[in-house]
Amino acid sequence: PISSSAHYLELTVQEVVRETKDAVSLVFAAPDRPMTYKSGQFLTLIFQIDGKEVRRAYSLCSSPVTDVNPAVAVKRVERGQVSSLVVDTVKAGQRIRVMEPTGNFTIQPEPEGKRHFVMFAGGSGITPMMSHIKTMLSQEPGSICSLVYCNRDEHSIIFRSALDQLQVRFEGRLHVIHVLDQAPMNWQGYSGLLNAELLQKLFER
Repeated sequence: PISSSAHYLELTVQEVVRETKDAVSLVFAAPDRPMTYKSGQFLTLIFQIDGKEVRRAYSLCSSPVTDVNPAVAVKRVERGQVSSLVVDTVKAGQRIRVMEPTGNFTIQPEPEGKRHFVMFAGGSGITPMMSHIKTMLSQEPGSICSLVYCNRDEHSIIFRSALDQLQVRFEGRLHVIHVLDQAPMNWQGYSGLLNAELLQKLFER
């Protein structure tokens, strides 16, 4: 554990965005002192529950180059003490103690790069990918991103409208491929579990 107070911040929740029935984004006001981070890194949120300090790490879904406000997304997990607390009770104006961003799941932008990023995410695993997508589309104009995003059903797709908007804005440079475990009758995308056969179809596409 890091004991120096220099590694901690008090952040104010500016907005709580309801992403799905069981997931929210916490958008924080810009911190009093600069908070630098890379896409793909995470914040550790600290809560007092029943007199005990409880910490949980949540990936930043914001991009350090396109978003003024840092943000994390939290999805309720079964019997999840902290995730349920966040999803059900955190309100705008609340102050939350956090450890400064850390983590090695990062990509270094190359402004002259011509790369194809192929990303896979399931459920709340979309969070760091969202940060990467916004950063790379902004910082590497010659690169493209393909995202294979798996969810239980239509109602559990986090950031669905944001991803749709990014696909329109960066037409031809962002391809989002949704895969649902339980697809409705009129579903135009892929359904079932992501297995070798389905992956072969996706790569051929």
